[in-house]
Amino acid sequence: MYFRIIKNDVLQSKLITITTTMFVTVAALLVALATILSINLSGSIDTLLEKSVVAHLMQMHTGDLDEDRMQAFVKSNDNVERYEDSMFLNIEGSKIQVGDYNFSDSVDDNGMATQNKEMDFLLDENNQPIYPKPGEMYVPISLKKAGTAKLGDKVTVAGREFKVDGFVRDGEMNSPMTGSKRFLVHQEDYDALVPSGTPEHLIQFRLKDLSKLNEFEAAYRKANLEMNGPTATYRLFRLASAISDGMLIAILLLVSMLVVLMTFMCIRFTLLAKIEADYQEIGVMKAIGMQVRDIKKIYLSKYVAIAVIGSLLGYLISLPISNLLLENIRLTFGESSNQQLSKLMAIVGVCLVMLLLILYVSRLLNRFKKISAVEAIRFSGANEKISSKNGFNLSKLTKLSYNTRLGIIDIANRKKMYVTMLLVFIISSFIMIVPWMAYRTISDDSFVKFIGYSEEVNVVTSLYDSPNSQGKEEAIEQLLDKDSDVADYNKIVAKSFNVKEDKAEGVLRIELGNHQKFTVDYQAGAAPKAENEVALSTINAEEYGKKVGDTLTIIQNGKEKQLTVSGIYTNAFNGGKTAKGTFKDEDTEKMWTNIYIHLKPDVDMEAKADQYKKDLPFAKVNSIAAFREQTIGPTARSLLLAAIGATITAVIITGLITALFMKLLVTKDKREIATLKALGFTNQDLARQYLARSMVILVIGLMTGTLLAMTAGKGIASLLVSLMGLTSVRFSGNLLIYLGCPLLMIVTTVLATKMVTKHTGEIEVAENLKD
Repeated sequence: MYFRIIKNDVLQSKLITITTTMFVTVAALLVALATILSINLSGSIDTLLEKSVVAHLMQMHTGDLDEDRMQAFVKSNDNVERYEDSMFLNIEGSKIQVGDYNFSDSVDDNGMATQNKEMDFLLDENNQPIYPKPGEMYVPISLKKAGTAKLGDKVTVAGREFKVDGFVRDGEMNSPMTGSKRFLVHQEDYDALVPSGTPEHLIQFRLKDLSKLNEFEAAYRKANLEMNGPTATYRLFRLASAISDGMLIAILLLVSMLVVLMTFMCIRFTLLAKIEADYQEIGVMKAIGMQVRDIKKIYLSKYVAIAVIGSLLGYLISLPISNLLLENIRLTFGESSNQQLSKLMAIVGVCLVMLLLILYVSRLLNRFKKISAVEAIRFSGANEKISSKNGFNLSKLTKLSYNTRLGIIDIANRKKMYVTMLLVFIISSFIMIVPWMAYRTISDDSFVKFIGYSEEVNVVTSLYDSPNSQGKEEAIEQLLDKDSDVADYNKIVAKSFNVKEDKAEGVLRIELGNHQKFTVDYQAGAAPKAENEVALSTINAEEYGKKVGDTLTIIQNGKEKQLTVSGIYTNAFNGGKTAKGTFKDEDTEKMWTNIYIHLKPDVDMEAKADQYKKDLPFAKVNSIAAFREQTIGPTARSLLLAAIGATITAVIITGLITALFMKLLVTKDKREIATLKALGFTNQDLARQYLARSMVILVIGLMTGTLLAMTAGKGIASLLVSLMGLTSVRFSGNLLIYLGCPLLMIVTTVLATKMVTKHTGEIEVAENLKD
């Protein structure tokens, strides 16, 4: 019986059934995709970090290493599980050629490495440690992803030739955000290349208790061990690995939740419309003695079928799509150990959505209890409450056409009916605008101010401390002083100090210099001016529990020094853990020196950076444009993909909801349409009235949705970017976003409304007025 009822109902309302099923399918598809991708990404990263045995703390150091003193420290610290000093041979990019690509424009530190013995293993595409033979080279997997290298390609490093024998998965340096890339070679080849590069020590530790990492880092600093270079932690390795794919999944998750919400609203609207259309039949069923629960079963059976079919279709469609989207994750990290779990959890997620839909429909059907059998049989539909206290009348809308006026008055009289359509338009515009805001912000030139650079900076030269680094710094400054293309420059020196606080002890890397020049973006406060002031990155401020105006105690030359926090800023470097100060310090060992260069207007930034690379072969030189593209570019492209997908989803939903709503409205208003036609209104007039209704609701929805996107949406977009460790980014859209997205929805709504309302001409006057 139920199958026959469902079949007949589907035949009578094909558009409604298909649209509702599509909504359930899309909701289930997005929920399943978000679940499969997030679990697999987490599992793949965990597998890579586990199989490569990633260090919990890595300290890079340029210069000599006292191995005896280091071994003594390792033995004296009970928390050390493994220790290894591996080598990284930093080679100038112009000396590395892979196929047709030269690394002269690379912003990364590109270098040669050999396989490690205790931890931080460099893995092949099967996640197994690689042991190359003499003459073989394994290049970073990122080169395969970018199409820069393929198996068998010729590689030339400082005149020495190799061929690409495979690709390296690097648990510590896979991400474009890490700033370094390792090429794996045999020890014999490494030794032959040493004269052509700068050896760096990668001092690495695995701890027994990872929660005591800060305590261990402080102990390392107190022991006065080598640390002439950046420091990285397990947290940073994991965070950097997840950024690009993680942001795509985060947006997918957001969109899926909003689509599920719209699915509920769609079902509510169609079900209430169906109940009203069947009002007399329901009254008859109640009059002949049918129980409410039996009547509910008749209606519920259709929506159970829709929920089951739509959920099953959504899950099945998600499998091939997820396989395509997982290709990038598999290439970068390898197969996930959670593949079966992800599919199981996707089924759980889809089933949860399906059960919630069924329970929601069941609850809506409880309104059968309020239907009076006598009233239902007497009237052909529910006595619709039309408000007459809306303040609208035809005389007040004289500037509008009479068709538009009638459409607006209908909305004012039947507000509740249009709420569902309004909410869908609000959510659709929100879904469309927020991902574009996130993409636009990250891809914009000004985004560098949120990752540690001023917008005024065009080129950066960097030097790590070495026996003759002072002479190199002076050579750079002399060159810049003579260069007529340079408007200004600023030298900043990074040094490391112990922190002495009751709540936490640790190591603070402070960039010393004039921070009034080329200021970065401050979340609170401002750059330090006085010698007793310090600015903290957001992560350091949170770790030490500091806000603007608080004091922080460091140890300088064996003495305590109190600094007042002048400002808090966002920074993506060194794991987001940096600080800025202006005080003098001649005795503490330098870690590195950065010289930030602001060029005069109309000077070609890339050409100038290339010139400096030739003139300053001993320094690392990068243009800000190249840095932004190579570090943030992959993440920006992931966000672009997410924004395009969200736009397509929003447009489809807008079109379906508009078509469904107008179809149900026309069906509901047959008597009113027949009356208007009898009064002389043409089919074109009627179509314009319905178009006016949909456009008024759309305009209100777009205005509300855009306002929400500009307020709450910015908060959500900031949350997405906080995955990069950037916690104070301020988002803003532009006219293309705020006008382009609404325009797309307007076109979709107009087309959908016209497609449905053209059938008003099929409504016969005599047939619908005979009662």
